[in-house]
Amino acid sequence: MLLAVSLLAVAVASGFVWWLIRHDPNPVTPAATGTPATSTSEQQPTTSPHHPATPTQVRAGRFTFTPMAPTRVTSDCAVVAYGQVQDWLAGNPCQRVSRGLYATTGGGDAKALVSVVVVTMPSDASASELKGITDTSGTGNVSDMLYDGTVQLPGAPQVAGGAYASELSGDTITIVEGAFYDDYSAPALLDQIASAAIRIGSRQG
Repeated sequence: MLLAVSLLAVAVASGFVWWLIRHDPNPVTPAATGTPATSTSEQQPTTSPHHPATPTQVRAGRFTFTPMAPTRVTSDCAVVAYGQVQDWLAGNPCQRVSRGLYATTGGGDAKALVSVVVVTMPSDASASELKGITDTSGTGNVSDMLYDGTVQLPGAPQVAGGAYASELSGDTITIVEGAFYDDYSAPALLDQIASAAIRIGSRQG
């Protein structure tokens, strides 16, 4: 009889302990492992694309050209031209013209400034006709930004009347004029710089 009572007491005690375990008011939660997930907005921030009209630097051939002023763009070519070129553009409006100024070095003390003008015409034929006029000496040109006062660069040479290069590509003509700083003279080198600067046109806004 005593043994039965003892077994009953053990059973009751065991049941009470089990009840306490199942109803612990402060259970231990297993620690999480691994890397916390990052939200999509943190992984892929949304930014607005930035496409500046003025290239930062342009490598063309062996020369590196650095912009000296922001590129200026307009659809009124006649207002930024002079001479016969202006007269022709007044009767044959362009679609777009962008103008830039860049500096480069040719080694030693040879520092040059170039103007790069890119004119887009309504047709290949009109672009070809414009090139024929600008390539003719004494007929004027589309102004570089120093010539018409759009940009002031103290100590900069006047590129109008200096080295000249142009290229026609479909309805677009690229015109380059260049000059050395400080009256430096090396005509062949300046011609090379002007010819290389033609490549800036396709990257200029």
